[in-house]
Amino acid sequence: MKQLQASGSDVYPKFQAENTEVLGIAATTQFSQKALADFLKIGYPLLSGGRDVTTVHKVLKAYGVLREDRLSATRSYFIIDKEGIVRYKHIPPSSGEKDLVPSETLLNEVKKVNRGS
Repeated sequence: MKQLQASGSDVYPKFQAENTEVLGIAATTQFSQKALADFLKIGYPLLSGGRDVTTVHKVLKAYGVLREDRLSATRSYFIIDKEGIVRYKHIPPSSGEKDLVPSETLLNEVKKVNRGS
């Protein structure tokens, strides 16, 4: 079972083949995100507020995933359709390995959205 977060470069083309863009966002600086992307060889874009993480924190709060006590984000999964409507949302109880959503599960959810199911 491959995880998109752990090996983005080999799974990303499957999402692109479904006319889907994958974006990552974290409550960290752009420098930290680039280091993570380089280390994990992530091929999809990671959103950043640049030096000002306040912007990112506002987005994370709007989606209900900002952990204000730690100024971090709960690892979460959202699929948003072309009209900007959230069609799939999964916010696991923890960011532990047991709560990661397999890439194939997410890909299947994308296919459902693309079919209009």
